[in-house]
Amino acid sequence: MTTKIRGIIFDLDDTLFDCTGQLTQPARRRAAQILASAHPDLSIETGYQQQVLLSQTHGSSEAIRILGTQYNIPPNIIEKALNAYNPRNVEAIAPFPDVLPTLATLVQRGYQIALVTSGNPDRQREKVRLLGLCNYFTETDNTLILHDDQKSSDKQPSLAQAAKALSLPHAQILCIGDKLTDEIATAKTLGMTTVHMHHGRQKNRKPQTPTEKPDIEIDRISQLLSLLP
Repeated sequence: MTTKIRGIIFDLDDTLFDCTGQLTQPARRRAAQILASAHPDLSIETGYQQQVLLSQTHGSSEAIRILGTQYNIPPNIIEKALNAYNPRNVEAIAPFPDVLPTLATLVQRGYQIALVTSGNPDRQREKVRLLGLCNYFTETDNTLILHDDQKSSDKQPSLAQAAKALSLPHAQILCIGDKLTDEIATAKTLGMTTVHMHHGRQKNRKPQTPTEKPDIEIDRISQLLSLLP
């Protein structure tokens, strides 16, 4: 990195905790069970695997809607499957083991940090609380930005808002996330340095455009400590 990094913007799901393993996989099976109950030719396993495939390009909620439409499942059943996938209450979750020590060290070294997370705002807010991240990210000072992806799929305003809260030029900010099509491409468009967390549903995706190509790839959050003095 040729530019001195002074701030870091984190993604949440599959970046600071194993969302796929702890929440997504069980949620997809719940949704698949409901969809399968409404169509004799749709098994739970097929419903699950189709969600995995469709979500790679359409996102998890839209994958359920598409699957329901393909099998002519009534709208009320599709809605029930969506609610099962994304319930109001968040199950017990824990951050990756190295996350909290890494955040503490980064703050100690003088880096400013923020968190931008997409999804249902109430649900994402609860995840932050359960993961023990409230000491680092708060809505009060805009270091926690809850991006409602049902209102807009464009994450750029939220990343720009976080950068403004850090009071840093984009060139001095590092943005880390698991999705090449989301955090990486958006942050790169804004002129930030990008780090791809090699985890989640886009773990094995290859960049399709220049903006999807991250500057750095990592497997663990603690690797940031060797990248940032």
